[in-house]
Amino acid sequence: MIGTRRLIRSHNTGAASLTRVFILRVVWLFSGCGPTPQDIQNQALQAAAQWFERANASQNTDSPPPICHAFGLIKFTDASCEDMTEHAASLLPNTREIESVKLRECYGQGAKEVCGEFAEIWFRAQDAQGTEIQEGMVLKRDDGTFRMYWYRSDTLFTELTRRSEIQDADSTQAQRALQQQRLKAVYTQLVERNPAIYSFPPCIDAQVRSSVMLGGLLAPSEVSGKELEERAKTCSLQLCLALVGRKVAPLCL
Repeated sequence: MIGTRRLIRSHNTGAASLTRVFILRVVWLFSGCGPTPQDIQNQALQAAAQWFERANASQNTDSPPPICHAFGLIKFTDASCEDMTEHAASLLPNTREIESVKLRECYGQGAKEVCGEFAEIWFRAQDAQGTEIQEGMVLKRDDGTFRMYWYRSDTLFTELTRRSEIQDADSTQAQRALQQQRLKAVYTQLVERNPAIYSFPPCIDAQVRSSVMLGGLLAPSEVSGKELEERAKTCSLQLCLALVGRKVAPLCL
């Protein structure tokens, strides 16, 4: 049963399980009793098996891809349905074993939390190289039907982390580029107002630290060739100008 490690089998086993679920529903209908937690877990496992089967078929044939719960995609935007399908299909179906099944009333945290009927299932499987991979799936039950709400695996987590790092790097570069544009604009204004400032170039990609700063920050109106010459007397290197917010920082670099 659900408490033991159990293999999600192929289509034939899935069809037999689906028949058993149908028979159970007929029993419920005539007995007047609703599904038990065990029945609901079985239904979630059947839905998971069908989703995995469709994911594999869509990657190896012209079959349409499985459907992902739209609300799950809205709440967890870091992975698309195509991402989840591709990573699930990269694992060998006959190696997939169930680690745990848990029914939940809510899933997610903070703004991502949604309450309803959920089943959280964790598996162990292997890829084509024989590497063991952990994967988890959350299904949401609406109108008596489970739909795949959230899927992650070790490989998908790794891919999402890589994407996040690239995005962070791109964001940092964009911020630096914007900072340099602002510095150039302020520097141009300073030189136009006082040509003597031209002797002290803008700092390119410099990190502002107290150890290299010459004196305090200056408002643009306070920057003059004379003021910079005085500060440059204590600098054995090159005095250049950087921005800290709206103020100018003379640096010795």
